[in-house]
Amino acid sequence: MVIKEFYEYIVLGAGLSGLSAGYQLHKQNTDFVILEADSRAGGVIKSEFINGLLVEHGANSLVMTPAVEKLCGELGIIDDIVPAMEESKIRQILWNDQLHTLKASPLTLINTGLISSSAKLRILKEPFIKSVSPDGESVLDFFTRRFGKEVATRMAGAIVSGIYAGDAANLEIASVFPRFVELEKEYGSLLKGLKKSPSASRKIVSFKNGVETLTSSLSRKLESDIHLNSPIKSIKQFGHHWEIKLKSGTKIKAGKVISTLPYYALKKVLKQDHFPERKIAYNPMLTLQVQVNLKELQKKTKGFGFLASSFERKDFIGVMYNGNTFSTAVNGDKALINFFVRPDNCKKKDAKKIFKKLCIPLFRKWTGIDGDLELIHSKYWKKAIPQKSSGHSDWLKEIQLWESRCPNFKILGNYINGVSLGDCIEQTMKDASQF
Repeated sequence: MVIKEFYEYIVLGAGLSGLSAGYQLHKQNTDFVILEADSRAGGVIKSEFINGLLVEHGANSLVMTPAVEKLCGELGIIDDIVPAMEESKIRQILWNDQLHTLKASPLTLINTGLISSSAKLRILKEPFIKSVSPDGESVLDFFTRRFGKEVATRMAGAIVSGIYAGDAANLEIASVFPRFVELEKEYGSLLKGLKKSPSASRKIVSFKNGVETLTSSLSRKLESDIHLNSPIKSIKQFGHHWEIKLKSGTKIKAGKVISTLPYYALKKVLKQDHFPERKIAYNPMLTLQVQVNLKELQKKTKGFGFLASSFERKDFIGVMYNGNTFSTAVNGDKALINFFVRPDNCKKKDAKKIFKKLCIPLFRKWTGIDGDLELIHSKYWKKAIPQKSSGHSDWLKEIQLWESRCPNFKILGNYINGVSLGDCIEQTMKDASQF
């Protein structure tokens, strides 16, 4: 397909966000093109079977929100959805070298040994604490202020580690969990707010052939509108339109531009005055896919997996028990588990050495599993997840102000909205429809 000289819309990037934006424009019968530097669409999402076990190179699952379900229905992939097993509702947190179980029950905080009796009593005081989150407050400070230090370091610390591979002391609550800040403002208590405004149920799902089913279905739908192997050299504004210059030398003009590029990539190519710059760290992550004996996994582990707070460990993020979660992660007497590690905090840097020297001995100690642990795949992400540190929400306001001055340019991505796949789909399609 020959690329045109002018499009009404140009979408930058063909990851899930870019594909979602493109799909929304496609539904509106809009003239658009998606430019992607790589040789394939889908971004970090990639699925494959190894030894009969479904291995995900990127996200292992997604939440079935109404927007995700609607999209799957329109793409004709509803029948390919694989729901998570009931067992996966159980979660664990590592603290003091022990795994503590948290079940999907209001009584879980009372029964867990993760926090002390005094910390449990401190939780009961939360509805009576009259305070409001100050600008730039960290996740750690927010939860310490509302629930006490133990809950903040052990529980909130683990959750932040699992979602962002980051440190609760460094991430800004208003950017990471904006809903919590709003509930506190409206109800004067996070617990009261959660009770009166409960979030929708979180049904975890995958697909028979992996999460890539979603991006590959979108790619096929938009095949004639995607240009692969099209790295961008520069983006400049000329009057009421934008000019995209590719590294090949091709120049394309657009009435409007939707960027879903990572911040560090957009910053390199956007040649525009007064664009608000910010240093955004992207923490690295190493994922290690491991084959284990199914019976031993079922006997010695519980639920979805476990997370380690950054106040417990800086190197080890957690483990997902894929074999306890999805039927696609089981093949005969073998099952899959997934290790998540911060390689920048590891003594060893090679994936095989990290697995052998760090993961195996710690995992055996924590779970009691003594059978074979076979590393079947690994993936190193140099820039995995954007860290929304103090001041990030103020910077987002600057971005919005810049967009108001450049009304034909929209910036989307996980450093703007949430980092989950559901967030990428829902927010991107909404913004694209209103742009």
